Amino acid sequence: MQILFLAVLIILFFYFHSRRNKLEKQAKLLNKLLYIEKSPQKYIDEIDKLLSGILSEKERNINFIQKSTGLLYAGEFHEAIRMLTDDVIKIPPNWQVFYYHNLLLSLYLNNEADRANEILKDAKGTIDMYYKKDYNKVTIELIYAVSDFYNGNIDNCRDFFFNLKDVATNDYRIALGHYFTGKILETEGKTEDAKCSFEQAKEYGKGSFMEKL
Repeated sequence: MQILFLAVLIILFFYFHSRRNKLEKQAKLLNKLLYIEKSPQKYIDEIDKLLSGILSEKERNINFIQKSTGLLYAGEFHEAIRMLTDDVIKIPPNWQVFYYHNLLLSLYLNNEADRANEILKDAKGTIDMYYKKDYNKVTIELIYAVSDFYNGNIDNCRDFFFNLKDVATNDYRIALGHYFTGKILETEGKTEDAKCSFEQAKEYGKGSFMEKL
């Protein structure tokens, strides 16, 4: 009996070890496709391969949220919104920040500010809970900064966007900083400075919707 129990433990150990290695390789590949090769479409295609397999509900929901990141940067805002609101059945634990980041940015960029504001109002408690836990604070600050911009609260978000390039962890995040800096400079009538910011957004945002500015 003890030998059987030990055998089961060994099998479970190797199963979970193998699964962990597989997930780590998968995460590295997705990161490479989106942020190094800067190909949202290849990233989306790779996640579609995962979605075509046998998955638990939690795994499927995570993959949908991951796919929406690619859709967001590809400029397919409507499809990202549809997927997050229709296909994600339940937001898995610790994925709420990513879910609301992708949904809210897609809505604001798709000129659906009123709808985004309502969702942000409902989700604020959850988002702030993660912020207090020091979880993805820059991502959360980006959500609020984008909201401030589209609601005309430029003074509240100006410094954040001007400094985002210094704290961003990938080129697409840096590109968003330049993009919104350019939009803010436009409102201030600084056309030439805005143009320079948009050029920087294009450079860092290659492969994304920002390259087409």
